[in-house]
Amino acid sequence: MSSMKSSAELKGIAKEKSLGKYGTLIGANIIIFAIQILATGFTTVAASGNIAIIIINNIITLIVNILLGLLVSGKAYLYMNLLYSQTVATSDIFFGLRQSPQKAVIIQSVFVLVDFLVSIPSQILLVFYQQNQNQQLFTALLTALFLGLVVNILVSLTYSQAFFLLHDFPGRSAKELLATSRRLMRGNKLRLFSLNVSFVPLYLLGCISLFVPLLWVSVYRYASTCAFYQDLMASAASGEN
Repeated sequence: MSSMKSSAELKGIAKEKSLGKYGTLIGANIIIFAIQILATGFTTVAASGNIAIIIINNIITLIVNILLGLLVSGKAYLYMNLLYSQTVATSDIFFGLRQSPQKAVIIQSVFVLVDFLVSIPSQILLVFYQQNQNQQLFTALLTALFLGLVVNILVSLTYSQAFFLLHDFPGRSAKELLATSRRLMRGNKLRLFSLNVSFVPLYLLGCISLFVPLLWVSVYRYASTCAFYQDLMASAASGEN
């Protein structure tokens, strides 16, 4: 019988570990969000239906988003410190600049490149639909968007543990970290998907409550995701995975 924790248990662990540290965690999330917004502000060349302009915009966005992997790495480090009862500080989000930054960029590039590639068909179809609106193009556009979403979710789940693994096993290459995440998530994708979906009601509540509660929900969800990693590693160590 599997001893892996349920979503409720993982969320309970996240709540317990976050007590007294919400100020630091929310502050870190705000800084990350501000940097992302600032970076995004430099990625749009122009608003146009021209395919060439769309491609240029996407390439710039792609490069910026890959570099933002350094912050994703730092965020993983921050929450791992939280879950392993280590001292946490807002400055932890910049740890990715010091700890194997090239590996963080490589791991992030997998997510960004997949998102970029699967979005190309829908963006091209959107341009054609704007020029010639008909039911066939609209159906094709919706289909492309749906398939792109499915691929993105599968890739995100499969390699979701790579940044956590980077800090637990800094000696491994990016390729090895991605392969380890893929192995660990075999048979566990639905568990993580269900955990993330369980936060949808809280996000909806946050949206209708002037968005301020989303700061807490974001911390709660990511801490639960890190608790999932902790549980996954414990299971792997005991030979259950």
